[in-house]
Amino acid sequence: MKKNITATTFTPIYDELEDRLRVVINYQDIQSRVDFMITRNFILNLIPSAEEFIAKYYGAVDFEISSKIETKDKFKSKTDSVNLELLRTNEELLTEVSFNYDVNSKKTVVTLTSNSIVAKADLDGFMLAQIFQVIKSAIPYIKWGISYHF
Repeated sequence: MKKNITATTFTPIYDELEDRLRVVINYQDIQSRVDFMITRNFILNLIPSAEEFIAKYYGAVDFEISSKIETKDKFKSKTDSVNLELLRTNEELLTEVSFNYDVNSKKTVVTLTSNSIVAKADLDGFMLAQIFQVIKSAIPYIKWGISYHF
């Protein structure tokens, strides 16, 4: 049986040793924290799918990260790097991400799944776009040989 958690925070970082993105869910809550590892191939398929989903249900969204947006954005907060590493958990290889749009609430349930954990987040269009902008910003474009305009 898989462990179910509610995802409240998303903290993406590039793990150079693994050459993968690590998306830490709930990094400050050891009881519901999970470190999802995302392969290059998976992220290269996920980002365009997420952007297409957001455009379909929430309209056009600018996915470029700019310093102006980051400094003004009240929904982003600085990560406590000590807690991030100190409370590190076993890595879970992310195997599936699904999006389920609710017409009535105009929100999307994003489900991230590994072999043993299911993390769900109920997000409006703005927060969904923000999360994927932040995840995208952690991609090591040059190391992975992809364009910044991916």
